[in-house]
Amino acid sequence: MTGAGADGGVDSDVDGLLSGLTRFLLKHSAEGAFELRNTVRSVGRSYGAQAEILAVAEGAVLTVKHPDDRDYHDTIRVAPELARLDLVSKAKFLVNRILAGELSAAAARRELAGLESTRDPYQWWLRLIGTALFAVGFAPGVQQTWHEVGATAILGAVMGLMFIAAEWAGGLRVLLPIVGTIVVAVIAFELLDAKNAPGGPVLLMIPGLFILIPGDLLCAATAEIAVGQFTPGAVRLAQAAVTLVQLAAGVVIAAELTGVGLKALSEPAVTGHTLPTWLVAVAWIPFTFGLALTFNARMRDVPWMLLLVYVAWGLQELVLAHSLVVPQEGETGATGAVFIAAAALAFGAGVLEQFRGLPPRGVTILAGFFALTVGAVALRGLTSLAGTPTVQGFADIRDATSETVALTLGLIAGAVPAAAIGAYRRRPRAAGPAQRPAGLSAPPWRLSAAHRRSHVPGGRRRGPGRGRPSAAGPAVDRPGRRGRRRPGRRGHRGPGPL
Repeated sequence: MTGAGADGGVDSDVDGLLSGLTRFLLKHSAEGAFELRNTVRSVGRSYGAQAEILAVAEGAVLTVKHPDDRDYHDTIRVAPELARLDLVSKAKFLVNRILAGELSAAAARRELAGLESTRDPYQWWLRLIGTALFAVGFAPGVQQTWHEVGATAILGAVMGLMFIAAEWAGGLRVLLPIVGTIVVAVIAFELLDAKNAPGGPVLLMIPGLFILIPGDLLCAATAEIAVGQFTPGAVRLAQAAVTLVQLAAGVVIAAELTGVGLKALSEPAVTGHTLPTWLVAVAWIPFTFGLALTFNARMRDVPWMLLLVYVAWGLQELVLAHSLVVPQEGETGATGAVFIAAAALAFGAGVLEQFRGLPPRGVTILAGFFALTVGAVALRGLTSLAGTPTVQGFADIRDATSETVALTLGLIAGAVPAAAIGAYRRRPRAAGPAQRPAGLSAPPWRLSAAHRRSHVPGGRRRGPGRGRPSAAGPAVDRPGRRGRRRPGRRGHRGPGPL
């Protein structure tokens, strides 16, 4: 890093704050760095500095220009992750306080450093339970059978153990998509008879693997490309594609190791529906609580996350139930429903974010985003093609592509009007016509009663001169306190005429 920061003083605090904030936001931008530039620019302007950022998926170049024409440059590199939603919420409140002028640069820098040093809000065993709840809650949305729910409880617990272990040993995180998938698939084939499961073996595994499926990353990457952030969007898109290939390869390897064979991955499956509709709806509650525990969201944010889950899922089901177009064989018919649900989800999250005490959009939208994710369809298509290529495998890839585009466009369509509402609410209020009396330097409600009476046009003054004409208005002759004015008396105190 170079520039003004080396000289110390206030500029050094501003530079350090902007560098730390850029690193913080980039680290927690696994779902897209849409707000990174605008947030850092706004914070810089609040301290009289002009900040510019050139961002990619895993790095950024920060340039800060101070009023005295001194420049500061910093190159930041950090891998994005989705692990501390509580810090994402707290960062929003910190930025709001900065923009409101409540914190100096030095104080804001200390608070930001304090956020980064806080420990996880939940113990590892709570997060393990959360991972299992996350998977079990999602299972009825994939396949509405008791077999699916029971198998997911086992597979979700196994995945939770590996997920927590990968966080403890950072090197295992890179291997988790391939190694974790192989372990889950082997258990499913050997212990849970996944080959003969209703819906097929891949549908049985999807809830347990859901924490690894990059459907959200696919949509975030597509959205970044759609709004012109080509570099981070292209990098994320390639990362999501590689992760999907790893997951599909893990299922294929497990099928060969267990002797099930690849043909089982491409055979048409008979679906089953044995769960009541109300149970499918209630299942989103443990899903949302499990997501909050897994990714360390604050419990006070869970009701807002759950609200948007039901908005997205409910609208999707409503559109599917009343669609005028009947899907043909091999079609899901969910593209239009996903678009409408995503638009409502993004709009709701954007509006909620504008309230000062509510969590940011990146937190409230996440659960609903997962509920609409299309990565599972892509994974099923890839595994089908790995076996005996069939029309269904290509149809799944087609559906995953169309639903990804629909979800992305829906998120953009909902976010734009929400952002317009936020800009309208933040616009500077035009000053109306002057309504204060001349000479007043403070609003009327800040003045004493005596001061207000002495300046109100046409009013009475206390003390000498009462009732006399003045610049404030004509004299008003009023009865005295003790009764009516006696005839022959003047309307003011003092000696009468000689």
